Amino acid sequence: MTNTFFVILLFIIAIAITDKLEFTATLKTNLIIVPIALLSMIFLFGSNLKNFSFNRVFPIMGTGFVNTFILGIGNIYAFSGIAFLYFLPPLLKKPENFKKVSIGACILFAIYLILTVSIILFMFSYFINTDEILPLYVVARYIEIGTFFVRLESIFLLIWMIIFACYLSIVVRFCMLIFKKITNIKQIKALSYPFAILVLSIALIPNTYASAKQYEATVYPYIILGLDYIFCILLLIFANLKRRKERKVI
Repeated sequence: MTNTFFVILLFIIAIAITDKLEFTATLKTNLIIVPIALLSMIFLFGSNLKNFSFNRVFPIMGTGFVNTFILGIGNIYAFSGIAFLYFLPPLLKKPENFKKVSIGACILFAIYLILTVSIILFMFSYFINTDEILPLYVVARYIEIGTFFVRLESIFLLIWMIIFACYLSIVVRFCMLIFKKITNIKQIKALSYPFAILVLSIALIPNTYASAKQYEATVYPYIILGLDYIFCILLLIFANLKRRKERKVI
């Protein structure tokens, strides 16, 4: 029943404080949180094995090869997190390890995604008669370890809130780094509060959860496809053309 503004404000305050610190502090925090997030999903998966119906995985190809792999290309924006890999090389102490870091990150992402989708798929019938907006939150309610450890969804919700705060801090930090390079600003810490206010302003645009989902379905995919894929590919093409031109001049 808490006002949405105050809930969002708590996240904004967290990322504003985090981005005022050194970037290594954010990275070390994520280094702690990522294993906890993965372990929480493994625990959630294992604790609900008794409630799974593995028949729901069929047909494996969904509604067909064309619908899954051809028409489904439009859903590639769901993998927009891979775009963060583009910004990693300048931040690495050993840029030559970029390949190992990228492969490791993709493997962790794949494991987390497979566990999440599997849990929702195998327990889909449990969400039909509920009004909850978070399926994994509903799944966490069915965890029972003896008669003492029950209703553990609050613990999972706390973990997911911390994960989301870490994600926001990383996103805002990368935005600040990009803006710094564009404008040649020397002190990046001065950007933390303006960017926090900007995120807060954008977050308050949707009046309801339904409006937010509508923006996510109608606006967000095209923005991601345009920025993460089309724009990045064009940027790489122009960069290579410029490099070849410079070599010819030399």
